[in-house]
Amino acid sequence: MTKNKSDQLSSVTNALRILEQFSNTRTVVYVSQLAKELDLSKSTVSRLVRTLEKENFLARDPQSQGYMLGNKLLTIAGILANTNEIYREVGPVLSDIVQRTNESAQIAAIDGTDVFYIHKMNGPYYSDINTQIGMKNPVHATSTGKVLLAYSDEETIEKAIKLPHSAFTEHTITNPIQLKKELSKVRSQGYSFSVGELTEGNYSLAFPVWNYENEVVCALSIVGPLTRMNKDKLKDYMRILRQGAQEASERLGYDG
Repeated sequence: MTKNKSDQLSSVTNALRILEQFSNTRTVVYVSQLAKELDLSKSTVSRLVRTLEKENFLARDPQSQGYMLGNKLLTIAGILANTNEIYREVGPVLSDIVQRTNESAQIAAIDGTDVFYIHKMNGPYYSDINTQIGMKNPVHATSTGKVLLAYSDEETIEKAIKLPHSAFTEHTITNPIQLKKELSKVRSQGYSFSVGELTEGNYSLAFPVWNYENEVVCALSIVGPLTRMNKDKLKDYMRILRQGAQEASERLGYDG
């Protein structure tokens, strides 16, 4: 590879790294801040953000003169939403779940040994549930992750179980033997319910969604604070989410 091509690839990689610095809680970034965090020179970052701004991937924040995401990314996100089958077919089910439970609902798929959030709708009593569209979480610490992992092939399960698992709270399952037993339980009962495993004080309930090839391709879940949960609500929510997962599966061609 020539030096010129190598430099071009490096620039593309660093430009993508800059875009990855944004989140729901970080909507504006600054050149000096990016240079420090990405271990790049200020001149390099300045050049890259100017290029991204020129192509409408970034825009200047008029108040702070920092940089925020540009409209080009919204265009690309719209294309993805319209062409992604899971987003398109399963997404409409979320609205009904939110209306019937008053909790936040989300769709996630497995990505390696992580959970990848495809869609999310906040309930009327929204609280911080530590997820956003496009975000990843480890499979072992969420009900969604455990549902997706439980229905994965044995190779994926064994690989995920053998990884070192971080404890986010005192309730997070980190022991491989215990995790494997939990996955067996999830597969047997057909759903996963977790309490405070990723975020202290929150619960999550997830059901699998199947496609026309009889494969679990994503999971539907609701998440909320334990202060709004009781036995009667859990029973009701399980019925609602099971119905939602069945509808979503049928929209993807499942006839089981």
